[in-house]
Amino acid sequence: MRVRKATISGANVDPNALASPNPKLASPVSLAQSTYELTFSIGDLRPSFFRAYADWLTDMREYPDPDDELEADLRRLGWPSLGVLSESAPETFAIVLLAMGNDLLAELEHGRDPMVQVRFTLSSVDEVEITGRRITLRGSAIELVRTPGPPN
Repeated sequence: MRVRKATISGANVDPNALASPNPKLASPVSLAQSTYELTFSIGDLRPSFFRAYADWLTDMREYPDPDDELEADLRRLGWPSLGVLSESAPETFAIVLLAMGNDLLAELEHGRDPMVQVRFTLSSVDEVEITGRRITLRGSAIELVRTPGPPN
């Protein structure tokens, strides 16, 4: 996904300084927790996220869970595409994005500007807010801070 605006702990940052979750961080990196906020639109999502959503719907139809409220809501809406869902039921759309948070973060477009050092990796999606066509994600980020090495 292409991010339009990004903040870390309330301060604006270049979206190119953000990376998808990375479970295998290098050892000389110390970890500092921060909060993030990203703003984008549904048009900024990559086709692979739309496919992941369609696959998720297929799994829900094939293996129904009668106790899953989100599944029941999507069934009641007729298993809509992501675009239709965003227009017809924005509250449900927000819950879907929250439920698919890891897939959403994996879609984060980074490395577009080789002159910008990646400084943060996003680790969770804790809140989704829909305002018109604008989507805002909030969650936890890990700041990649180089620890001072031994003197040369």
